[in-house]
Amino acid sequence: MRRNQRRFVVLGAALASALVPLTLIAPFTASTSGASSDVVNVVGYSIVKNAFSALESGFENTNAGSGVSFTNSFGASGTEATNVANGQAADFVNLSLTPDLTTLVNAGKVAGNWAQQEVHYGLLPSSATKRAKILVDLTPGILTDSVVVFVVRKGNPLNIKSWSDLTKKGVQIVTPDPRSSGSAKWNLLAAYVAGYGHSHSDSYAQGFLEEVLKNVISQPSSGSTALSSFVAGTGNVLLAYESDANGAVAAGQPVQIVTPSSSVVIQNPAALTLSGQNNPGAVAFYKYVFSPAGQAILARLGYRSVLKTIANDPVFAKDFTKVPNLETVYNINPKGWVVVNGEFFSPNVAFGAKSKVYPTQGIVTYWEQQTGH
Repeated sequence: MRRNQRRFVVLGAALASALVPLTLIAPFTASTSGASSDVVNVVGYSIVKNAFSALESGFENTNAGSGVSFTNSFGASGTEATNVANGQAADFVNLSLTPDLTTLVNAGKVAGNWAQQEVHYGLLPSSATKRAKILVDLTPGILTDSVVVFVVRKGNPLNIKSWSDLTKKGVQIVTPDPRSSGSAKWNLLAAYVAGYGHSHSDSYAQGFLEEVLKNVISQPSSGSTALSSFVAGTGNVLLAYESDANGAVAAGQPVQIVTPSSSVVIQNPAALTLSGQNNPGAVAFYKYVFSPAGQAILARLGYRSVLKTIANDPVFAKDFTKVPNLETVYNINPKGWVVVNGEFFSPNVAFGAKSKVYPTQGIVTYWEQQTGH
C-alpha cells in the first residue's frame, strides 16, 4: 500500500494570524443590523451537540444573531447525512468527516465547492499578500480539529499508555460502529496509523488493527452513545474524540484521558446547504462559528481551533496535550478521503495480486468481519 510520509506541521489553520488578533475575540460584529427573524436548521454529528448549544447562544447575543432561532438534529454522522440527503431540513451542517458531506453534494443538497465557502463568506483583508497567505494556510471548510484519545476508568487501573496496550488480554474496548459513525472511522484509522508508524508496513498495520478489533466488545451507533455506554460501565477503554473526552471529564464523570504518542488529526467539516446559502441567518451564523469569537467558544469546550491565534494562545493551548506523531488522512493517502474511504471502509472487500490475506479495499470492513463484528 502506498503511504505518504509527509509530516503534518501545522495543526489545521483557517486564517493567518495577521487577520485575527486576539483582541477580536470580543463580540462578533460582522453585521451592524439583525439578520431578521430567520430559523436556522442545524444538523451535526452526535458529540458536537453541546458545542452548538454554546455557539447558538453566543451568536444570538450578537447584532447579527438578533431575532435568529435554531432547530437542531444531532446523531451518528453517516445517519444524519443520509437523513439530510433524503429531505430532512438543514441550512448548516457540521459532520464528522468529508465523505459525509460528499453524500450531500451527490444528493444535490450542498454545493460542490462547499469547502470554499469559508473563503467566500469569511472576512478576508484587502491586502493581496495577506490574502494569498490566508488562502495557503486555509484548511478549507474545516470547523474544528481534534485527535483520537483513550478514555479509561479513574486511576487508569489497567495502566493504559499506548496503542500496544490495547491489544493485551483483559482489555475491553468500546468504539462506535464505522457503518454509521464518523467517529468510529477516525478511531480505527488511528489504530492503523499506530501500527503503520511502528513498522512502515501495511501488512503489519493491518495485523495490528486486527489485534485491536479482537478486544472491541461494543460498537454503539455513534460517538455520543459510545461514551454513554462506557460511562454506564461497558468496557474499560473507550476510543473517542479528545473533545468528547474533555466534555466527560468537565462533567465530572469518573474517567480520565490518555493521549497516545501516535494519533490522527480529526478534521470536522462544516457547510451551508443550498437552502442555507439563501438564509441570511444561516450565512451570518456560518461566519460566526469560523470567527475568533466562535472558535474561542469551541476551544473552551475542548476542540482544537482551526485559527492559529486561538490554537496557539496559551490560554487555550495549555488544555491540549502535544501528540509527537500526529498524522492526517493525507498521510495515509495523498488524495485524502477520496481514496481512503473506499480503501478502508468500502463494504466490498477486494484483494490485490500480491496477497489474499491483506485486502487493498475495505480493509476495516474485512477485519471487522474476521473479528466477529
